[in-house]
Amino acid sequence: MAAQTRISRPTPALARAQAAWIAGIDPWRMLGYRPAALGRYLARKAGTRSVWIARAVGGAAPSGVVVADDGFLLGGFIALLAVRPEASGQGVGRALVERVAAEVFGTRRWLFVSCDGNNHAALRFYRKLGFSRVGRLPDLVRPGNVEILLRRSSATPPIPARARGAKIPAGAARVGYHRGRS
Repeated sequence: MAAQTRISRPTPALARAQAAWIAGIDPWRMLGYRPAALGRYLARKAGTRSVWIARAVGGAAPSGVVVADDGFLLGGFIALLAVRPEASGQGVGRALVERVAAEVFGTRRWLFVSCDGNNHAALRFYRKLGFSRVGRLPDLVRPGNVEILLRRSSATPPIPARARGAKIPAGAARVGYHRGRS
């Protein structure tokens, strides 16, 4: 559970060490990310205090990583969010996004993220956290792929975790997301 997750800023060396498992899972594996290059990126971003890691209380290895940049279209931008497969569904991703949101919304109005238009699980995840679709970015990451740009306002709280299974009025969960147009 997210309540049993501790979030902190890693050293560049600890951030770099996460590259191997991240490069081994999709979408990074599918996109051909290499651990060495990804490690350099994570270390550099950790040096600018743009990286947070999540660990289970008492756990040795980080269970998730987020990289967030400031100053993107009057807001912040989640450049990378990765959760170890064995920690999936335990609130780690939600806790990392909420940590970034708390930081960004202290000074900015918007928090952005993009994800592959075919990654329906990621699109659902971000919609649950209050993000809505604002645009399509064809060929951004890879020719032939479409990234969906999503945005969350500081005035739009996420759907509470306890309400995820609750009945939501038709259309409410899809605000800003148009099925069939990725």
